[in-house]
Amino acid sequence: MNKKYIAILFRLLVYALMLQACKIAYVPNTFNSPLLRNKGDAQFNVWGGSSGLEAQAAAAVTDNIGLMVNGQFQQDKKVENDIEVTEKWKLVEGAIGYTERFSDMGIFEIYAGGGVGQVPAKFRNITWDGPPDITFNRWFIQPALGFCNDWLDFSVVNRLSLVDISPQKNWFYEPGIVGKIGYKRIRLVGCFGFSFPLRGHDKRYWDNQFVTISVGLHVNFGKRILED
Repeated sequence: MNKKYIAILFRLLVYALMLQACKIAYVPNTFNSPLLRNKGDAQFNVWGGSSGLEAQAAAAVTDNIGLMVNGQFQQDKKVENDIEVTEKWKLVEGAIGYTERFSDMGIFEIYAGGGVGQVPAKFRNITWDGPPDITFNRWFIQPALGFCNDWLDFSVVNRLSLVDISPQKNWFYEPGIVGKIGYKRIRLVGCFGFSFPLRGHDKRYWDNQFVTISVGLHVNFGKRILED
């Protein structure tokens, strides 16, 4: 790719992150797209980025059934009216999924699950007299199409999320890509994604983070079979 276009893309990403600098209620977590090969395949990821610090685990209980667990934590300190305020975003969730290999290197997967977390009570257009942090719930369904071999995993992910932050539920369409590069058991990982609300801006009581960018480390500690 031409260096000029790379520079333009980088500036757009920085601009998008700057727009998100004023923290909002819903911060989507990084996609967990494990692309489990077979029974006994298991893995662990750690991430850092626009979604905070995250840990993910996944394991295949059969050749086609997988389980995942995700955790997210983000903290921001700022001064409001000469008082230091600490805001935190937390999420713990689990999911069950189905995996189908359609070639030696191609994998289709779909996961469904949900979780519970805590976010700052960042509302607009309404008067909020409750606590500064509130509990929220999220349910999601996440199909993905992936490519894998000894040194690369690559997934195209589409996640549909229902986020319940009182006093309103919102649906989000969240597409993105996940890449893992390295050799067999230890890899560097990167994720880039978006979060599009399906409710109009003028009808929403709280906002979401639009862009997700994260990097991290992947460790596979299970049994993998690349060829049937």
